[in-house]
Amino acid sequence: MGSSLKQGGTNHLRFEILPLKKGTKLPAYEVVNDIFNDYIGIIHWRGGWRQYVFQAYPEIDMSRSCHKEIDTFIDKLMVDWKKSLSQSPKSDLPSSTPAKQG
Repeated sequence: MGSSLKQGGTNHLRFEILPLKKGTKLPAYEVVNDIFNDYIGIIHWRGGWRQYVFQAYPEIDMSRSCHKEIDTFIDKLMVDWKKSLSQSPKSDLPSSTPAKQG
């Protein structure tokens, strides 16, 4: 699919960058359960809300730790997006990969 990023505390999920769709500026990320290799949803930019959102696929069960891992990843994407705005006032583009956890 896309390049894989390991993020979060549980390491049960990976986030794969998807190719940009025509007319989009910000990357979307496929969320994959690493244990079962199940695709559970997509993180994408919701322009009207000016933020990244998670859209789960139907009939997906997730633990609280998975929700937290997704929230942490989205928080990093939002930090990168806000940094990109301050660096280039005409750009809404964050870097294609979020900052690593420290």
